[in-house]
Amino acid sequence: MAIDRQDTNRRLIKLAEGPNIRFWRIDYDQLSFAERVFGLIWELESEVNNGGFHQYFWNSTGALAPYVVNALHAVGAVRTAALVQAALAEVGDVPWSDDDARKAAITSLSPPVREKLNEFDQAFYANPDDLTELLYRYVDKHRAEIGAPKNF
Repeated sequence: MAIDRQDTNRRLIKLAEGPNIRFWRIDYDQLSFAERVFGLIWELESEVNNGGFHQYFWNSTGALAPYVVNALHAVGAVRTAALVQAALAEVGDVPWSDDDARKAAITSLSPPVREKLNEFDQAFYANPDDLTELLYRYVDKHRAEIGAPKNF
């Protein structure tokens, strides 16, 4: 049975807020690969759609930004993966896991780099891969590993 876009979004939100999701409760290194994929893509979409790549990189989500490209490939989002890889390359060598140093580096980005990030934002908003659909399919395939209910 096919489900519509609104229902897909609702199911993913319910899952992300559900008690079985460990991504926000335990250390990243203790998560399964499938759990990492879900959490990384969920945070990418949430942050970039809310405030662009600048916000995504600056907030705590930025600590794991270098890992999201592999997560995007895992769900088949190759165009979005290339876009994120380009955004990472644009900001350059950032100490991603050090919150204070990462925030300082992102805050001090030059105006041309900020403008380029804005261009990447617009490309992301154009949804080059349907991340919602791809993530939903991935979760459905890996539901036991992620902690999704059987009626997901």
